[in-house]
Amino acid sequence: MSFRWDQRMPEEWPTVKPPPVWIYIVLYLVVEIVAVAIVLSGWQKGVPLASEKFLHDAFVLPFPAWLTFCFVLHMGIYSTPALETADHNRRRYFQATRWQRELRSGVAVLDSVVLAPEPDLAVRMLGLEGEAPDNPGRVMAIEDLGARDTPRLQCVLIQLLTPLQPRLAKAIRTESFDIVIQAKGVELAAQVREVWKQMELPGTPRVRSLDTGRDPGFAECWFEGDIQPAYRYASYNVDRTPKYRLLLAWHLNGEGADVEHKYSEAAVALLLGSPALMREGKPPKQQAWLLREITGGADEVDRSLSLLLDAGQVPRERIHHFWHSRLKGIAQHGTMGAVRESGLKLDDHALEQAVGPQAPVSRWLLQALAAKMAHFGQGPQLIALPHEQGVALNLVAREPAPMDVPWKKEYGYAPVVGPESGAFFSLWAFAMLISPNKEWDTAETIMTCGLVVFLIVCFVVRNFEVVKAAGERVMEFVASVIGF
Repeated sequence: MSFRWDQRMPEEWPTVKPPPVWIYIVLYLVVEIVAVAIVLSGWQKGVPLASEKFLHDAFVLPFPAWLTFCFVLHMGIYSTPALETADHNRRRYFQATRWQRELRSGVAVLDSVVLAPEPDLAVRMLGLEGEAPDNPGRVMAIEDLGARDTPRLQCVLIQLLTPLQPRLAKAIRTESFDIVIQAKGVELAAQVREVWKQMELPGTPRVRSLDTGRDPGFAECWFEGDIQPAYRYASYNVDRTPKYRLLLAWHLNGEGADVEHKYSEAAVALLLGSPALMREGKPPKQQAWLLREITGGADEVDRSLSLLLDAGQVPRERIHHFWHSRLKGIAQHGTMGAVRESGLKLDDHALEQAVGPQAPVSRWLLQALAAKMAHFGQGPQLIALPHEQGVALNLVAREPAPMDVPWKKEYGYAPVVGPESGAFFSLWAFAMLISPNKEWDTAETIMTCGLVVFLIVCFVVRNFEVVKAAGERVMEFVASVIGF
């Protein structure tokens, strides 16, 4: 199911305030006055008022009756509307927090390595150090890869993995680690495992591949096999994506005079941390977050950008840098126009201007460059790339904005036992006091059993969702035991 960026949230209902105490005091006086009037109207002449019967009939009997009226009144003017309001606001809160949590989801960049034709590419493109690279239209190669008698791909893999070696050794020991390759070539997994073994890294990693034309979402599951049942016989699935994932992507031009070089070379290694890893008690430090991307038609980039900024993944006023690559035609004109009309003052960073025409690996190259700059205090970074639907926009930030839906104590109003139980207890006490039977009899037993049944029904009705969830868990447990 696709994520809805313009999700509408229901309005919060105003909090219901409890009635003032004086209402119950006035009600007591009214009940007492009526009770005394009824007793006096039927009082036998000559019988003194200062008696146990007068005290019983005029003061003891009215008390449970008054409590019954109080509970009914409290239920009508406060408990029932307060319960409905709390339930509505609580559902609204969970809906809003769930949406904001999904909105701010993505993957954490724990570390990254970039091999590009120009050194220190990110800081130079932002003008922080040295001179900005300027190579429009020039197909460039990665220089200084190592020994000439070693295959270039092997040299690239060694240079990508060496800076990450300590973290990779720790990650694979968690037994929740895999390597994902996005590049063209044959037997790439075997070559990666060979370099892994050559570098004396522990274990044998699981290596999987993505087609170079695929753009996996940062907040989505990349492989269907990672979606598994929560437990045996469970009726729902969970995402079993490894906590650590090493993304390797590269584009190397072929060798030989007759080989046409259309794109500049580049190679990227991104060590990613899953949301589950980052929710642990002591998560590893991250460079930045690659937040959920929004995709849309090339002629609707203005709407996509507006939705992205209005959603509040990060404060929009903190965005100062805009990266883009491989945008052409309507996609390029629409994106640049949308950025101009957004009201943001952004520094433009075009990868083609810096290092020439780009292959699909530029998707990860831009993410890595932006992550480094976000980590170095340059604020959230906006990225635009081509997508099968048109244009994909995403933000890279040191930390996503915190959720801004506060919890209020009024949302938690959900008493297990409500005033209706108190009303029937009081009514039962009143019935016992007026009963002519001096000893426990059938009538009292029937009334008591009816009270118990009613209390059970009230509990189930008041806590229906809790009872339903408990029943479902019990049924799933029984089904797992008997083998369904």
